[in-house]
Order: sequence, then structure tokens, then C-alpha cells
Amino acid sequence: MSKPVFNLVLAGSLLWTAVSYGKPLPAKLVMGNGKVWKGQIVKRDGDWIEFNKDNAARTIRVGASTIKELNFKVAIDAEKVSGMIRDREFDGAIKLIDDAIAPFGEYRDIPSNLTRYNALLMELLYRTGKDDASLEISSAIAQDDRNPELQEKARIFQALALVDAGRAADTEALFAKYGWDLEPADDAAPEKLYIAAKYMALKKQFNRAMEYAARVVAFHSQDPDWVQPAELLCAQLYTELGLYDSADEVCREILLFYKNTPESDEATRLKIKIEKLRAEQRMKDSLQSE
Repeated sequence: MSKPVFNLVLAGSLLWTAVSYGKPLPAKLVMGNGKVWKGQIVKRDGDWIEFNKDNAARTIRVGASTIKELNFKVAIDAEKVSGMIRDREFDGAIKLIDDAIAPFGEYRDIPSNLTRYNALLMELLYRTGKDDASLEISSAIAQDDRNPELQEKARIFQALALVDAGRAADTEALFAKYGWDLEPADDAAPEKLYIAAKYMALKKQFNRAMEYAARVVAFHSQDPDWVQPAELLCAQLYTELGLYDSADEVCREILLFYKNTPESDEATRLKIKIEKLRAEQRMKDSLQSE
């Protein structure tokens, strides 16, 4: 199945690399009462954070639950990460982000400005087929209501990861939880139509899946984040239905209009699969005619 194209903007959720570092971390603490403290986090002791406020003579102990948000300085070359994503070097981009946020892993349970890096990890992990890892991050972001737009995006990736993992029942439960319709209306958002198409494909209801994917292409042709994977999904569905000529034609269009994209890579692989299926069909027909 295709993975939607993502924006090359760092956007995201809570930290996920459980590594403890002894080195003090420059940080800004936004407290629940609205106060903002600048300084260094010296260490963490369970539910307590030892904090050196503006290089004061003594550290103070702050309850983790009293912190509204942590703001860290992240050493990362965002331009390099974006370039790697453009070049589809997704594993390399994942490593760069992981390495950059690793020092803060001990504070993953506290809302932070590092959410945006984890959201990008969520997308990259999904792109590379690491559905369980993507689902773990998206599930956390989906519970963080500080950014409703990002929260909704995480919920989309939750659904996509569940479908790709073949977890139909969990997908249905997720839709029920969020009040989404498994059979969206014609004017539904493209991501909801795309998820519905993939869900129907998972249920082996290929004609219905084709209907939803075709709606994305017909009604959201100017939205590359969803029309490109939807077109690829159409080619995959045609293949499942044994309509190899139609699948081949869609692949040709993808290779023509979406050069150097993950969809073009998948279309190339799909064309090879189609040729093998055609050869198998010819062999079967030949044997039956003898």
C-alpha cells in the first residue's frame, strides 16, 4: 500500500528514545501556573526534575506533573533532513532525528517543543513500513490537544498504520472512538476517503475500495499529499481485480507525472509484478487450452 506524501516541514509529538543522560540540558520550563523559568535540567529523579534556574547557586526540585511544557535546544541540521527526505533517504533522516532528540528521551512523558520532530518521525516511520513504531508515536500525539491540527494528523496516521498492519477490528474501533464514518460521504476530506479505500481493500472489497480512491482523484486532484497515493492505490486495486491493462496505464501516468517520488518507485515495482502476473496468466491459459 502507498504511504501519503508528507510536507518537508518538521512538525510533531512526545519523545520516544528512552535514554538517560547525565549532562545538564539547557531548557525553558513553562509551568502550569504560567510562570516561565530558564536554566538547565540537571537530572530527573522519578517524578521530580532537578532544575538549575538561570545558573542559581542552588538547584530546585520541580514536580514533573506541574510542568506544562518543556522547551529544549535541539542540535539538528533541518536543511540536511529535508534534503534527505527529498532524496527519499528516509532511513538516514530517521537516524538524524533520532540522534538529535535522544538526549531528551528521559522526559518523553512531558509535553515539549520536540513534538514536531516526533511527528515527522511518525510520518517517516510509516513511509518505511515501520507501522508499529509509527503507531506508537501517533497514538501519543493523538492524545495531545495543544495543537488540534497536529492531533488530527496523528489520528490519520494511527488509522493508516492500523490498516497497513492488517488490524481491521482495531481500525473500526478507532473510527468509532473518533466519530469517523467508515463509509464517508462524497464531500469528505481526501484523507478520510483514502483511509476508507485502504480499509475496504483490507476487507477484500476491492470495488468499493476503488470507488473511494477514485473520489480522491476526482475531487481532490490538486492535493498531492493524497491524490498521488490514491492513484497508486487505484493501480494496486486494478491489479487485485485482474485488470492489468488498467493498472499498467495508471502506473504509466504516475511515472510520467510524479517522477522521482515514492509513488513512482512503487509504480515501477508494481509494473514488474503485473508482468509476472500476466506471464502466469498466459501459462495458465496455455495449459487449459491443451
